[in-house]
Amino acid sequence: MDFEYRYTEDCLFKKVCPRKFKMGCDEHCTIQPEFYYLLNTSNIPKKYMKTVKLYPDSADEDSFFTLKDILEDIEVFVKEGRTLYLWSKYTGNAKTSFACKILKSYLSSVCIGNGFKDRAFFEYVPSFLLLAKDFKNEERDVHINALLHRDLVILDDIGSVKNTEYDITVLSDIINTRYSNGLATIYTSNVSPNDLFKNNLRMTDRICGDIVIEFKGRGRRKSTNIYKRKDSA
Repeated sequence: MDFEYRYTEDCLFKKVCPRKFKMGCDEHCTIQPEFYYLLNTSNIPKKYMKTVKLYPDSADEDSFFTLKDILEDIEVFVKEGRTLYLWSKYTGNAKTSFACKILKSYLSSVCIGNGFKDRAFFEYVPSFLLLAKDFKNEERDVHINALLHRDLVILDDIGSVKNTEYDITVLSDIINTRYSNGLATIYTSNVSPNDLFKNNLRMTDRICGDIVIEFKGRGRRKSTNIYKRKDSA
């Protein structure tokens, strides 16, 4: 997975960068390349790269406190190989956003002196399962290797998997390998733990056997029929 670094004054790490507070921000920074390497090799979608403030629905305040604890203790969460199953029967209520927030928190915590080591990986499960069937695609092996070995992985929308023998075999191998090797994994889903992979209870146990958090608030995506143009000048 290629990585091309270009210095930017609008660094996403700026708010928590110790160098900025002590020395200011300039093109001689050695931390920024490390952080952007981790960010760009994590496969995280661009939409989720920037940090945004997430506001809970009143029904999810307790869940947000738990997730805040995970954020603040992320290095221990990863070191201990913990798992988090973040689910809701509703779509658009920040499950993926919060999972990515946790991933970025981990990258921020390890980027200083990281030595350009791969650490985390985001995977949208439906797309991955299509890729996994394309044996001629070189990216296939890159993704599988990342999912098997990186410290922290997000498996996004795990509940949308069709229970075909091939899909279950591929996912089961990844999930069991990570579980056996004590590697931290975050799952997002719109399926309750009781309805997840009923024909493979062992896999369900691996996924939901640690921390399970339900978002009960409805989706917070808002649409509009108005488009405001920005000045071109």
